[in-house]
Amino acid sequence: MDSGIAIIVIACVLAVTFTYSIITENRKKAVEFKKTAEKNWGKKPALKHSAEEFESISHFFRDRKTNGFTIDDITWNDCGMDDIFRMINAALSSPGEDILYSWLREPVFDERTMACRNALMKYFSTNSDRRLFMQRILYDVGRMNKMSFYDYISQIKKAERIGKMKYIAAGLMSASGIILLFVFPLAGVLLLMPALFINFFINISQRYKTQTYIRGFSCVIKLIEAGKKIAACTDSDLLPLAQRAGAACKALSGFETGAFFVTSGGRVGTGLGDTILEYLKMFFHLDLIKFDSMVRTFAGHEAECMDLLDVVGTIDAAIAAASFRESLPYWCHGSVTDNVIISGIDMYHPLLKEPVPNSFTCSGGSLITGSNASGKSTFLKNIAVNQILMQSIDTVPAKEWSAPYMKVVTSMALTDNLLGGESYFVVEIRSLKRIVDMAEDSDVPVLGIVDEVLRGTNTIERIAASSKILETLAGGRAVIFAATHDIELSYILESIYRNLHFEEEIQGGDVRFSYKLMEGRAMTRNAIRLLGIAGYKKDVVDAAQKMAEDFAQKGEWDRI
Repeated sequence: MDSGIAIIVIACVLAVTFTYSIITENRKKAVEFKKTAEKNWGKKPALKHSAEEFESISHFFRDRKTNGFTIDDITWNDCGMDDIFRMINAALSSPGEDILYSWLREPVFDERTMACRNALMKYFSTNSDRRLFMQRILYDVGRMNKMSFYDYISQIKKAERIGKMKYIAAGLMSASGIILLFVFPLAGVLLLMPALFINFFINISQRYKTQTYIRGFSCVIKLIEAGKKIAACTDSDLLPLAQRAGAACKALSGFETGAFFVTSGGRVGTGLGDTILEYLKMFFHLDLIKFDSMVRTFAGHEAECMDLLDVVGTIDAAIAAASFRESLPYWCHGSVTDNVIISGIDMYHPLLKEPVPNSFTCSGGSLITGSNASGKSTFLKNIAVNQILMQSIDTVPAKEWSAPYMKVVTSMALTDNLLGGESYFVVEIRSLKRIVDMAEDSDVPVLGIVDEVLRGTNTIERIAASSKILETLAGGRAVIFAATHDIELSYILESIYRNLHFEEEIQGGDVRFSYKLMEGRAMTRNAIRLLGIAGYKKDVVDAAQKMAEDFAQKGEWDRI
């Protein structure tokens, strides 16, 4: 009787200690989280991912089949959208990152979808208490090492059942040894020591084989826990998402029983409660026993898991976008127009520390001339980025922005395709053909951005081919912006392309750029003068200047 009482007392002490530890840790985490969340609101995220983790974020977007228009890889890379995503990505959870990334890759073409996103962003901007409450839920969902939630959950389909009776039997060996310690201490030690050793070896070995799947289950459990809390929300702005979360959680209700023990692949803490839980799993195989039944339960419920991921991710992405708005010096909603005209007032590039705002109103084709580093490429990227942001999170870095919904496609920062055996010129003409085809066949307006048309070939063929390609692009329902160093194009195309330019001034021994967009073609010729600033001998500079002047007068080059 005495030994039985002792066992009960020890069990009660362990239970109370475990419970108290969890409560204390949760309270401490809640206080620390609130301070951190309030401090980071409206600030640029400092989160960093490994290359592997960042690539994993894109898989949710890439794996889903969609018949709609998406920002292709060329346009995404041309515009530096990885950096734009990082700037916006204040998401606290892996699903939030997945959804935010997919928003930026899948432009919206209907006002209803954008109105729903705007309502969520406004709700979290104006209700700080509810935002903090939801952010704590999202923080508990968190991230996983190496892969996104989506990738881990997708891996579960490959899991095979491992059986559970052998793990139950092995766990009973440990339990029997503990009980014997209080009845027959020596026998208890003789049984417990080998039992703990054997169970440790079995658990570590099997956990290594199943860790990817266990982490996938951990992701599902975290989503269910978050989904239940979201489903309890009654705020009208969250009600549609709450109803979806509730339906998904109901379908997955059988997944949870005992699932607490399968969280070893999640965000493991360092407190006493976490330590005790790890030992319980290690010596009694609570995680492996539950694993087998979870493999069976998961089958047929992939759709509900993905829907729950979408709900959690949508809330997190909306909060991140709302915080991004707060971080900007100024921004505006995009005004959707029926006319194929783009207009921006004081637009700026969000990645620049000291951007120079520019204003413009353009339709049809616009040809941008100017010297290197004068601002042409930044201006072109800025237009594309702003249009993408308008059609994803309706947050445009400008005082005013109006445009129709458009398909954005660019050809800017191209390189040789070494693996494919294609030269720069071949890569370039293929890239341009995308824009030509889209401009001709699209059922909605196209925004085409081209930087240095056909730079990969000789001057005569470049000008001839460029003029005809740009002429083709200017037709139909497209707005085309093209930058070029070939001033000849500004004359050849002046009847169908509006001429705009950037210019610079040489003051003393320094070059100064205004980075302001101006009407007309570039008339300054400072490239040769820059040779002198760079340290070339005066006779080289003077000779080059004379050759250029002679060509401008005679239309042909003097032989050397």
